[in-house]
Amino acid sequence: MSLSQNLDSLYLQYKKSVNLKDKTNALINYGDELLHYDIDSSLACGKAALWNANRLKDSLLIADANLFMGFCLQAKGNYKATLQHFLISTDIYKKKKDKVKLSKCYTAMGVVYWYQGFYDKAIDYYKKNITLSLELNDKHGLAASYGNIAIIFDEKRDLDNALGYYTKALQIFKEDKDLAQTAACLDNMSLIFKQKKDYNTAFDYNIQGYKLRENIHDTIGMLASMENLGSIFIALKKYEDAISISEKVLAIALRLGAREDVKYAYINLKEAYEAKKDYASANSILNKLMEVKDSLRNIENANQIAELETKFKTKEKETELSEIKLIQRLQAKENTEKLKRKNYFIIILSLIGAFILALAFILLKRYKEKQHVAEEFSAKNKAIEIQKTIIDKAYLELSEKNNDITDSIKYAKRIQEAIFPSPAHFSNLLPQSFVFFKPKDIVSGDFYWVEKGTDDVVFVAVVDCTGHGVPGAFMSIVGFNLLNNAIHEHKCDNPADILHQVNEGLTETLKQTFEESAVKDGMEISLCKWDKTKNELTFAGANTIIYHISDHKIHIIKGNKHPIGSFYGEQLKPFQNTEITIKPNDCVYLFSDGYADQFGGDKGKKYKYKQLEEFLLANADKPVHQQQAALAEEFEKWKGSLEQIDDVCVIGIKF
Repeated sequence: MSLSQNLDSLYLQYKKSVNLKDKTNALINYGDELLHYDIDSSLACGKAALWNANRLKDSLLIADANLFMGFCLQAKGNYKATLQHFLISTDIYKKKKDKVKLSKCYTAMGVVYWYQGFYDKAIDYYKKNITLSLELNDKHGLAASYGNIAIIFDEKRDLDNALGYYTKALQIFKEDKDLAQTAACLDNMSLIFKQKKDYNTAFDYNIQGYKLRENIHDTIGMLASMENLGSIFIALKKYEDAISISEKVLAIALRLGAREDVKYAYINLKEAYEAKKDYASANSILNKLMEVKDSLRNIENANQIAELETKFKTKEKETELSEIKLIQRLQAKENTEKLKRKNYFIIILSLIGAFILALAFILLKRYKEKQHVAEEFSAKNKAIEIQKTIIDKAYLELSEKNNDITDSIKYAKRIQEAIFPSPAHFSNLLPQSFVFFKPKDIVSGDFYWVEKGTDDVVFVAVVDCTGHGVPGAFMSIVGFNLLNNAIHEHKCDNPADILHQVNEGLTETLKQTFEESAVKDGMEISLCKWDKTKNELTFAGANTIIYHISDHKIHIIKGNKHPIGSFYGEQLKPFQNTEITIKPNDCVYLFSDGYADQFGGDKGKKYKYKQLEEFLLANADKPVHQQQAALAEEFEKWKGSLEQIDDVCVIGIKF
């Protein structure tokens, strides 16, 4: 199964889940797969899962969500937040005696300490995992710890021990057919052989690992293999190949926000340029590398990690304090060296500046007036070129950011479309009906909803959330879930009760109170219940109306004058039902305010509800698909060249 197929399968599992706990577990699985190539989207899944878990007050689910959040933040290089989530998970798994998950936590925490340079602390956690893995007969966990300990021996330059532990880990991963871990092990072993100056073997192991990662579409793992291959190219004196592959790594890592990979790409580029004696390029890369290193590992970050460990592990307080002192000494030394370098550069630049000033003074005295004017003109042209370069670069960066934002919103549209009712589902429940849906932006604050009730009962609604675009889309997903919960979890059976339950759910979700109700975060809803057996239509509205056309006359059915999210005194305002007698060939229309509020026509005025009533009455005898086409044509004709001002949603039902 390809990565996209696996993602689609996991997303379909999330969509089909009705129970919130099942949905949250499915969301974690989906996000875990997504982490291989889109860190930011995976992190968004983690935040949603953690929010759901806390809402359910399910401790094991909270631990799972925190563990997943830790992996996402680790990929982003935010180690303080990473460790905080891992510690929360560890504490819960200990209390629940879940040794399998606890083993996973120990390994993850060891990796974080390794990234931060706490090698002894990292080994302590790996050994804890080895003990648990032997108890559980977990070969995979045992192999992971072997591999992690090998990495530390590698960094300590104990190459034989490192190779021995890697060999143990590789044997287990191959037996379990774990392609991802096998690839990682091969990649790490290639670096050991590189240090042993066995470059051909190093190259072979690296290529084996890269091909395995490519087969399983592991983008993050492929980056690691490419970084290691860049260092091997440098050792083989293939500097152009090293620069080429490192620039590819840098581009992908910057797009993904993977700061560790950005750091290693800069390291390879710096070494390659130095080897080529291109010191100007090497110095430029060095400045960028120092900025990345400072952001990944600094005194404040190390102290914060130590403080977190103190909060959750009081028994290890003495060890942690010694670690803090060690980091402070190392950082103080590093800061002193930085200051020396800075002072050295200031002295050199001052001497250069003095020399340039002296030379300029001599030239200005000797040059003729015409040559002086020519120099000034040349300097102005150069300044203009520099400004142009800066502007062009800023424009390119802005364009790239705009494309990234647009791509994210388009992905959000795909999620929104997948959540809302499909045309097939809508027509299956209401065969003689149409939906005219036209968002103002890529995603919409308006949405429509249809759900089957008991027996021959169908519920249908048009909802207009506060705002449009991304804010409205967030509200639409909240509203959609609240409507489903009202029917399936709270067993509401009539529109007024459903609206009241949605009102309570929105207030709880947005943490609104009577004093804060002026914020106006809410939605307007037209909700109908159609009982086919009794031939009855029941309507309740939150600051909306619907149209009922019968015997060539249009009747305006009004709901309550307050939206979802309104209070009456210190209580939420109630809603009332309206019973409507339906005859054959009658039509009922539900709609948001976007159609009537659209500016257009010869004078650029609003379309208004009166004109909408007349248009619907004139077309009510037509088949529903012709009514939909007529509405769409009328809207575009009225709008003309003017901008659409709001989301538009109209539902028509013929009985």
